[in-house]
Amino acid sequence: MRSPGAANASVGSAPGGDGTAHGAGAAREREVRRPRELRRLLAAGVAAVLLAGCGGASGTPGDGGDVVLDFAWWGDKTRAERYEQAVALFEEANPGVDVRTRYASWGDYWTARNTEAAGGQLPDVFQMDIAYLTDYAGSGRIAPLDEHVGEGIDLSALPESLLPSARVDGQTYAVPTSTNTLTTVVNTDLLGELGVPLPDEDTTWDEYDTFLADVAAAGASRTPPVHGSNDYTHVVWLFHIWLGQQGKSMFQDGELGFTEADLAEWWGRARALHENGAFLPPQRVEQIEGADSIGLGETAAEISWDNFLVRFSEGSGGAAMTLLPPPADDPDERGMFLKPSLMLAMGAGTEHPEEAAALIDFITNDPQVGAVFGMSRGVPASATALEGFEPAGLDQQILAYEESLEPYLTSSPPPPVAGFGSLETAFTRIGQDLAHGSISVDEAVEQWFTEAESALQQ
Repeated sequence: MRSPGAANASVGSAPGGDGTAHGAGAAREREVRRPRELRRLLAAGVAAVLLAGCGGASGTPGDGGDVVLDFAWWGDKTRAERYEQAVALFEEANPGVDVRTRYASWGDYWTARNTEAAGGQLPDVFQMDIAYLTDYAGSGRIAPLDEHVGEGIDLSALPESLLPSARVDGQTYAVPTSTNTLTTVVNTDLLGELGVPLPDEDTTWDEYDTFLADVAAAGASRTPPVHGSNDYTHVVWLFHIWLGQQGKSMFQDGELGFTEADLAEWWGRARALHENGAFLPPQRVEQIEGADSIGLGETAAEISWDNFLVRFSEGSGGAAMTLLPPPADDPDERGMFLKPSLMLAMGAGTEHPEEAAALIDFITNDPQVGAVFGMSRGVPASATALEGFEPAGLDQQILAYEESLEPYLTSSPPPPVAGFGSLETAFTRIGQDLAHGSISVDEAVEQWFTEAESALQQ
């Protein structure tokens, strides 16, 4: 799978909580489990630097004997280090449980999960994405968690509006650990160098496109040239927001909620922006795959998930960046929502459901875990996890942005229809073909609708 903006990790289902560009190819997961003694030392070291009074879970699930849990996630090395610290704290609080951990890039991760699911060997606990929740729940690959809610898993600290996104057919199949929403990230330092003014918060789509073209014109003489942004029309979640602004939705009662004309209008925006240099050329996108164009200073803006602010800023060497709402022609109809950036699910074949539930609860709610991750996964969904640290700097900027959007945010969307993951992949792939000029808008729309109708009928 090549993710939305895979070359620059711009946005998409997975990058919402990722932190690394999506990988591709055969499943290659990295074993990161440390010896238990080293984990205990790590837990002690973490506890020493966390805020006083942030306690972990008490007691040991199970009968006191050694229980081994497998735990997997997608992400980069930095995320792995944070998860290792969190697991160390869990094992310190639960000495009868040993957690084996591994991680992979987005594409490799789902290849591995699908292979395991075919053999009934999914991890006890693993990171879940909203795009795949319906597929995994509907096929019985993951276990419903309702029997653990209130006992092993506490959902009382999570916003009620977020919980429908974790339910399929009335049952809870995952627990959101963090939230994010789309934002327009703008490199204000670079704009200052180019002499291009910052857009305001009520920018329309046409005004935003003009802004991107102005950036490209001002940055054309630089080496390398500066473009406005990456091609935002590849991003299925942004299309979802744009539809919401038109009073429509991607799906309605298990069917597509929009027409071919809607998609043609959306994808039709891209041609002029490629012609005037507002969008980074697709050939350059491929050349810098694995890097962020806004971090490299080759684009001045990026519509992405808000928790990517940290990554973009670090990649740019600490350039000042501003978060603005995505464009909207009517500022009162923004079509925005909070999305679970990461979720945790339990493999249906786990032999230790109580211990697995305890791990899910700990990673979601524990204040010490909240301090370990900060905003790197998105804003902690749990109020108790958020109590574990005082957001500052970029973290505070992300939190303030989400709080500013509260009047415009709808309830979190429920899990997409079964097959959404493949539809998202097709949306990106066909959009990239369109950017290369290998197909027309009408051909692209016909191709996607054909694939969508086939996927929805299965």
